[in-house]
Amino acid sequence: MKRLVSGALVLSLTACAAGPQVIVDPKSVGDQKKYAQDRKDCRDLARQYRAGNGATSAAVGAGAAVATAGLVVATGGLVLIPAGIAGAAAGGGMAQGHENQVREKIEAKCMTDRGYTAYVP
Repeated sequence: MKRLVSGALVLSLTACAAGPQVIVDPKSVGDQKKYAQDRKDCRDLARQYRAGNGATSAAVGAGAAVATAGLVVATGGLVLIPAGIAGAAAGGGMAQGHENQVREKIEAKCMTDRGYTAYVP
C-alpha cells in the first residue's frame, strides 16, 4: 500500500513540476529581444487557463473518487485513509497534467501566430 501512495504522490508531483513545454525552432527566431518578449507574453497568456473550472475538475474528481471507492471495497475497507490520499494525489496530478497540455497548445498557437515555428512534444 505504501508503494501505491508513494507512486500516486510521485505522479502528482511529476505532473506539477513538469510544467508546460513548448519548443520553438531557433531558425524561426530573428530578433532575440523580440522573441524573449513574445515568449513571455505567450507564456503569460497560457497561464490564464485554469483546469479547475467546470466539467474538467468535476470529471477528474469523480474519476478519483470512483477509483478510490473501488480500492476500498476490494480490500474490505482496510486501506481507507491511504487510498483516499492516493486518490486525491492521482486526481490532482491528472488535473495538472491536463492543464499543462492545454497551456502548451495555447502557448504554441500564440507563438505560431507571432511568426515562430513552435512544437508541443
